[in-house]
Parts: sequence; structure tokens; C-alpha cells
Amino acid sequence: MAGRARPRDGPSRERETPPYTGFAAIYDAVMRDVAYEMWADYVEAICRRHGLRVRTVLDVACGTGNSTIPFARRGYRTAGIDLSPQMLDVARAKAEVLGLDIEFAVQDMKDLQTAGLASGTEFDLVICLYDSINYLTDPRDLRRALAGFRRALRPGGLLVLDVNSARSLSQMTESSLFLEGPGWAFIERNQFDPATSIWEIVVTGFVRVRGGLYRRFREVHRERSYSEGEVREALAAAGLETEAAYAAFGLEPAGADTARTYFVARRPEPPPGGKS
Repeated sequence: MAGRARPRDGPSRERETPPYTGFAAIYDAVMRDVAYEMWADYVEAICRRHGLRVRTVLDVACGTGNSTIPFARRGYRTAGIDLSPQMLDVARAKAEVLGLDIEFAVQDMKDLQTAGLASGTEFDLVICLYDSINYLTDPRDLRRALAGFRRALRPGGLLVLDVNSARSLSQMTESSLFLEGPGWAFIERNQFDPATSIWEIVVTGFVRVRGGLYRRFREVHRERSYSEGEVREALAAAGLETEAAYAAFGLEPAGADTARTYFVARRPEPPPGGKS
């Protein structure tokens, strides 16, 4: 999520925090209507269709754990990584309340390292959902991230990721959204810049901290649109074999009108006597 409205220079400029810093405190409230269990159902259906037996799952850009926890509940050994310590603090607290053993680690998806994870160094399934890949606004970073995803997979393992399509983001118009709940308020301003293919969302939030006092935060989120061809090329460059590009949330091929595409790619099995 992100926008093109630019803060003014000078002393009146609001202080920005990195994405998902202040937002972490109210993220789950803002996203309360997202069907995370359905996402897990859908990913499981993809794995069955592609013949993958899943025991271990790595959730990249896991946020507050909403896309991670459903897999742990279903008995998979699960780990999650995210760039935001604040989002992971929320994820850990939720997992503890639920009695789930999930390893969460602060990592940048551009430089994914699994060597330090107690959960393992190679996973059957790597997921990266909710257009997290679009946050990589430099195509070089996209290729770096996908190479790290490949390293995190066991030979024969699957990567499942979703991408906001170029068509979807290009249709974004300048707009504003206001949401509120008990003890919080959330404002976002959106705009897409066709010259850079960047969608920008300026987020301003207010979170009650004590009594009648509120803490204010401001974040700027940016996403870059990627075509299906660009993603397929980046996957191939990372040594991953694309097996499908589905229109969410079905098993039909993505088309020109697809707003969100789910890519399924496999780390190849090594040839006899060789390395993958």
C-alpha cells in the first residue's frame, strides 16, 4: 500500500517513521476484515494441485502473523520474517496467547538468511503474500529477494507469492480513506504515478496511549507495479521454475484483467549426482 502526495519541506514537515512502525499498533484493527484463513485454504489448494507435501512453511513479510498463524494452527512447522520489529512484537504476543510455537525473526526480504533460524535452513513452502513483493520498488531488489527465497526452499519446494498487477495499480486514482475504532483513527491518501509505476499511500494514524492523549504517526508506503512477464523473468533469473500464474483466488490462469496474481514457482530438483 502507498501514494504520491509529498510532504512539504521546511519546519512544518511532519516526522515520518518507517512503514509499519506506528501502524503496527492498529494494523490488526484496520485489517480486521481480511480473510486470512481463506488465504491458507487457498495456498493449501495450490500445494495439492502442484503435488507438494508440506511440513515446513516460511512466511516472508509476515507482519503481525496473520498469514503465519493459520499454518501453525494446521500443524505445519512455521517461521515468519519481517522487516518491522514492531509488527513482529504483535505477532509474537498473539502466538504466545494461542500457545503456538512459531519462530519470528527480523529480516529484510531482500537479504533473506535462513542459517540463523532454529526452524531450519530449507523449507518445503515459502510464501510471500498481500502484495509484499510490490514493496520492492527496484527490480534489482526483486531479483535479490527471489534468489534468497530460492535458497530458503528445499529442492523441489514451492514458492507462492502474490503481486498487485500493473493494471490494478495503474487504475489507482488520487483518493483518501478514513477509518476509526476504539482508541484509534486512521487516514490514508493514495495516488499512482504512471511515470514511475509507483503507488504511494501516505498513512496518518492516531493511537490513544493514556487517558485522552493520543500518539500520532505518519508513514509513507510505496509499491511498484510489475507485469506478469517481469515477475516470470525475475523468477527465472533467480533459478526458480514458474509453474503457474493464477488469478486470485482460484486456479484459472491470470489474464489481462487480473488485479492480483498468485505465482507458483519451484526450486528444481538436482539432476542425478548434481546440485540444484
